[in-house]
Amino acid sequence: MKLALESCRHLTGPNLYFHSPGTVLDADISGVTVDEVVKCWREEVQNLREEVGWYQTPLIIRTNPEGASLAFSASMDEVYSATELNKAAWNNAVARLSGTQTEDFKKIVANLKARIQKESDPALLKLSEAAKTHELQLLADDETVTLGLGTGSQSWPAKQLPTPEEVNWNELRNVPLALITGTNGKSTSGRLLASIVKTDGKMPGLTSTDCIQVGDEILDVGDYSGPGGARTILRDKRVEFGVLESARGGMMRRGLGVTQAQAGIITNVAKEHLGQYGVRSLADLIDVKFTILRPLEVSGGTLVLNADDSGLVEYAAKLNHPLCWFSLDVNSPILRKHRNQGGSVCYLQDGKIFYSQGETTQFVLNVNEIPITLNGSARYNIANSLGVIALAKNLGFSNEVIVKALRGFQGDLKDNPGRGNYLTLPLPAANRTDNTVDDQTFQVLIDFAHNAHGLSAVCETLTALPSKRRLVVAGHVGSHSDEEIREMTRVVAKIQPVYFSVAELPDYLRERTVGEIPAMVIDELQHLGYSGENIGSADTCIEGVQHAVERVTAGDLLMLVGLDQQEEILAFLEGLKK
Repeated sequence: MKLALESCRHLTGPNLYFHSPGTVLDADISGVTVDEVVKCWREEVQNLREEVGWYQTPLIIRTNPEGASLAFSASMDEVYSATELNKAAWNNAVARLSGTQTEDFKKIVANLKARIQKESDPALLKLSEAAKTHELQLLADDETVTLGLGTGSQSWPAKQLPTPEEVNWNELRNVPLALITGTNGKSTSGRLLASIVKTDGKMPGLTSTDCIQVGDEILDVGDYSGPGGARTILRDKRVEFGVLESARGGMMRRGLGVTQAQAGIITNVAKEHLGQYGVRSLADLIDVKFTILRPLEVSGGTLVLNADDSGLVEYAAKLNHPLCWFSLDVNSPILRKHRNQGGSVCYLQDGKIFYSQGETTQFVLNVNEIPITLNGSARYNIANSLGVIALAKNLGFSNEVIVKALRGFQGDLKDNPGRGNYLTLPLPAANRTDNTVDDQTFQVLIDFAHNAHGLSAVCETLTALPSKRRLVVAGHVGSHSDEEIREMTRVVAKIQPVYFSVAELPDYLRERTVGEIPAMVIDELQHLGYSGENIGSADTCIEGVQHAVERVTAGDLLMLVGLDQQEEILAFLEGLKK
């Protein structure tokens, strides 16, 4: 019998299980029925909650063949105590099922009561209730509490909160928010929408897996796609519009950072990082992405969905909520049905983008006017543009503003770093010919694609671009499974590169050993028929890029995917221009 605790964590905002704060415990279970374990855990949780005097909120159970996730909601000032209670209930359930001694029940209850008393914050709860009365969002963490958002916000130290009577509520307000999630295209979509906001004369606050920024100012680099990033950007009093990328990890670890939003988008959903936080299947992952619906349900805001994603289509069939669909296929039956019902859709037809609401259709712009589509070669960025246009329309932006922003948004390292950047660079001096008439340049396509779904889209783009030969430098993080890494290798190999180098990512081994991933990729390439002279490996990404550039000739196309050391690589490529 295996009863292993995978994780037990507190949830601070709307999440997969409920709209409120709470706690969830993920467990791996084998050798005993999941139902038997859940029944025992349920009894232990109920007993402990009754003893500490907590209101008996529903217990949310999600099961799968390998285990279960066990969750319940809690007061916002008692989530740490709730997490400890959940863990104690699990430990007692395991002891009962395995026939070992359970911990002293009275001692557990005494410790929990002491923790609850210490954590309890009546002042925070009063402020939260007052904020609801005034229809304001409240952002809270261990250090700071904020009422209102962006330009309409005010913050206090968590230990020095005012009473509701001391707050000047007339000075506080919310700012509009858009939530962006999906497997691929999140960051590009967020940057596109932020560009539209800026073009409309408003100051955007943007969170992403790369950084947080206000307007053009990057406040910090790193993964800020969780609730912490949302709180940070929405406390900045310059922000007039929040564009919040919401990734799977942040939603599962802590939930969302806001309780309301005006619109949201799910770009697509593909298999990635399965096995973490109780997410075992694509269906589970789709459930997670639809977490962004919870803040939209409060406001009635529109959810924009990709009609070309069968998983999203299937899930949406059970929803009763305002939707807007987008598609690369003008003949999509999903679009046709939704439009006939009076709904809004955005689609591609003969190189042109249209937006329709019921019987009214508007031409927006031509695909070749949008730089990131590379004249239509980058179909995944056409899809991203469709989704953002639909999102912007449902947020009230005019066609004029949307078109101006999309025309001005370049696929370069300034506007969209690491996402479909297409560069033309001079050959290294050693690779040039003596004939000054000959072309002395090569092309580089840089993308952060980190899963098979994203890589397939990038490779489709690459095959549509002119090239004499193709070369590849690819990297993989250790959190991917062996099969995911091999599948990504097979995807890239389909473009038939004359040289394929795999670069080690020393800072992203994720408990793998040095050399393990390159050896796996090389083994897969050899199975695909690649020989020694066509395969390379490097200890770092910059080394891999340098070795590949030594091999390029005029007219070649070098693809760089999944690499770190971005600053060093870009500096090296920039140096080729000198």
